[in-house]
Amino acid sequence: MRTSVRKRLWVFLTITLTTTLFVPALRAQQHQAPTAESAAAMTGDFLAKSVTTSFDPLPAGWIADQQVMDPIWEPLGVRGVNHYAYGRPTSPNEFSSRSDPDSPLYQAWFGVYTIAGGKDKFETGDKQRDFQAGVKLAEYDQRSWLEAMGDPKPVATSDANPVITMLVIDGAQRTLYTVDMQSHSDLSSVSTPLAKGIGMPPITKWQKELSPFHEITLHCEFAFWYDPQRGITVFVYAASSASKLKSEGIRDNGPGLRKQLHEMMQRVRITSNP
Repeated sequence: MRTSVRKRLWVFLTITLTTTLFVPALRAQQHQAPTAESAAAMTGDFLAKSVTTSFDPLPAGWIADQQVMDPIWEPLGVRGVNHYAYGRPTSPNEFSSRSDPDSPLYQAWFGVYTIAGGKDKFETGDKQRDFQAGVKLAEYDQRSWLEAMGDPKPVATSDANPVITMLVIDGAQRTLYTVDMQSHSDLSSVSTPLAKGIGMPPITKWQKELSPFHEITLHCEFAFWYDPQRGITVFVYAASSASKLKSEGIRDNGPGLRKQLHEMMQRVRITSNP
């Protein structure tokens, strides 16, 4: 009888100790912030499944998509996902308004990069150094896009000194860098898979005023920060364009889009998938 009681007491104590000591410790370990090593081992495919990036609701006229960027960013030693938005086709057109020189969304971008790790690259504590790292990624991505659209000589060169302000994004004040980038439009009659997917207006619509892959100025704004909870860098970006037409001078969509792009930035939310 006494032996039976002692056994039951021992089982009870074992369960109690396990519940009060070991289980909480295990749960804490499972939910601890990623280390630099574990963050560096993440891939874009992993982030696409484990992290949700939202900027809903999109304003009328925009459409969103996403792409794992690991193969494209490999030369930079960066992995992650590009969640991006651009001008959708407007009836009766079958081509994107991003490709329509008559649209205010011509060559405009909005999006969020979620980057595996990146604290050592994008959050060093030196704003100029951080800016240079951000610009390097933005310029590389723009050139890669132009190349995929068929541009034989992609260009993307930003001003060296940004305007620095602050903007609330995802619940906190973020450093916002504003800078102009000299680049090319992706407008052309070249038929690459990407150009087919985006859609291009017929050449008769624009050849009198513009040349294929003509020069543009992109008014770029971006903010980025390291998220220690998820072990990622969040990079929010937006761009509008200014183009020189053959007959009308400069057509600048920047002033008209700036407020909308800022509001889109402020709607960005980053959450973890269960």
